[in-house]
Amino acid sequence: MSSANSEEENLMRLLFSGQLESIELGLVIAQSLHMNYEELTRDIELVCSWFPIKTVLTLAEKFQFVSSQKKMSLQDSDWKVIPPQIKYLINLQELTIHHSQATEVPAEIGMLTNLIHLNLSGNQIKHLPAEIGDLSHLLTLQLSSNKLLSLPAEIGNLSKLTSLELRSNQLRSLPPEIGNLTELVSLYVSLNQLTALPVEIGKLTELVSLNATNNNLTLLPAEIGNLTKLKELWISYNKLTTLPSEMANLPELESLHLDRNKLVVFPSAIADLTNLTYLDLSRTHLAELPSTISNLTKLTGLSLESNKLVSLPAEIGMLSELTGLNISDNQFSSLPKEIGKLTKLTYLNISVNKLSELLPEIGKLRKLTELHIGANQLSELPSAIGKLTRLTGLYMNINHLRALPAEIKKLTKLTDLEARKNQLTSLPAEINSLVKLKKLLLRNNELLHIGEEITALTNLQELSLENNPLSAEQKEQIKSWLPTCKVTFD
Repeated sequence: MSSANSEEENLMRLLFSGQLESIELGLVIAQSLHMNYEELTRDIELVCSWFPIKTVLTLAEKFQFVSSQKKMSLQDSDWKVIPPQIKYLINLQELTIHHSQATEVPAEIGMLTNLIHLNLSGNQIKHLPAEIGDLSHLLTLQLSSNKLLSLPAEIGNLSKLTSLELRSNQLRSLPPEIGNLTELVSLYVSLNQLTALPVEIGKLTELVSLNATNNNLTLLPAEIGNLTKLKELWISYNKLTTLPSEMANLPELESLHLDRNKLVVFPSAIADLTNLTYLDLSRTHLAELPSTISNLTKLTGLSLESNKLVSLPAEIGMLSELTGLNISDNQFSSLPKEIGKLTKLTYLNISVNKLSELLPEIGKLRKLTELHIGANQLSELPSAIGKLTRLTGLYMNINHLRALPAEIKKLTKLTDLEARKNQLTSLPAEINSLVKLKKLLLRNNELLHIGEEITALTNLQELSLENNPLSAEQKEQIKSWLPTCKVTFD
């Protein structure tokens, strides 16, 4: 708007800011001042910023320029009920109402039959009216972060729906009519109280992504095997003890998240999912990994953290596409030499096990950028560690290391080096080669002396030396050597 209209703008803000009991009275005053209200407020975003939303909705009944809007976002309201006047926005194609206190959706929502996208997430909604089923053109429906206890059967009338988000509600079941949503591509029902998925879910044959994490599922229906286009499946944080054999019929599945379940035994169906690129089986109580893991030759990421595994099959070496492997917090006392065949690894976490040595084959993993070997029983590192010249992070806390090998000088890309809670008495002079180091954590060791070679580490930002028997004179010297570094001793 031009500056010439500023006086009129201010007046209109006063007239319609809720200070007048009657919007009709405001219109009479505006007309008596020869003001063209429709011209002044042609921009719907400006209308929404000036006036209370109920005023806007009332305007929609009276003015074509408001009711003709195709997109509206209403948020941060203190409503308890979404106003039924919403029905006047009959041309809306996109409607977002979130972060309000609304607990109810009026039946009038069903009159917005042109809606394509409806977002009611982040409210306090407990129930949906049956009229939600009248929105026959809806493609996406977002209802996450509400307090829904159930869904009306009429949800099944939304036959064009491609995305349905129901995360963070209080749903204990899904209606069987969910099976009518045969165009669904994504379904998100995580963080609810579901004890089962309906067998009708097998009718959603266009489904590509299904997320049902953080529920109370104890079984998956056999019909899940009908979802032949499924690529992503999240069912973490449930109570599954097994998977149906029909899971083997998911040829397109690429990402499978099963962590925090109670599987105990590796589900045989997984070995048939030969297009998997990511598999998470952490915290599932597994005691054994079968040799059939070798079938998953496309895996790039595998997490087996916090299980009860005592060994890895030699066939692990056939997963030649792996870039990330996490086998921390298990019971490994040794690793198969075939681990050296995983030459594409960039991340390897073998911490919190019972390893007393690292095989020299570790040196073949020359693409590693991050290596975690902490909380084992290592007393020394193999010289092959010097071959890992791409390492930026080396974490070897809580072991029995008495010295760092001179070969560490070859790790010139290291930015993080942690060796807390070991038995180190000194640092090798070669540490001066690690000129990119930003963090060096050495607390809880037996360091008596640190040489002047530490001054070469000009990029060092943090040096932790707590609980080492360093003299007061040595401490002062270290501080003077590294004036821009945060050095801690106590």
